[in-house]
Amino acid sequence: MISDDVAGFIEGLVMGLVSTRNSANRAFIARASGARYLSATGLIEVLLSAVQWSDVARNAHAGAPIATTFVRPNDYCAYQIKGWIEDVAPASGDDIARAERYVERMLEQMSDLGVTRIQLSHTLTASELMRISFRPTDLFLQTPGPRAGQRLELS
Repeated sequence: MISDDVAGFIEGLVMGLVSTRNSANRAFIARASGARYLSATGLIEVLLSAVQWSDVARNAHAGAPIATTFVRPNDYCAYQIKGWIEDVAPASGDDIARAERYVERMLEQMSDLGVTRIQLSHTLTASELMRISFRPTDLFLQTPGPRAGQRLELS
């Protein structure tokens, strides 16, 4: 289980990265289109475009390892959460609506920081989404500075 603070962080205005690996342990990375924490189950759900990030999608299956990183762009506060995938499914209608809101809010925030929509439009999308549900096993602070890489306790 992750704390309420970390749950709020990953569900906020943060850029998310998702990484899976193939059978040769080669890592593949995708940009997430939103995430949420399900306190009832302790699972984290991340959404990503299965077509745009096909290598990540192809290697996402129940029992596979996953690593995610969430970064707040205005101050680079960051967490990395690793775990094991429990389920992979096409995004539901609610997932798609949530991802569309997330993408729009992130594009607005990044615009306020000087990054144009055109610069992000090819990597930040809510189209052809899949949902990856995973159980977190490891949590790390990744904010640049002397504490970067520090393991944090899961609750």
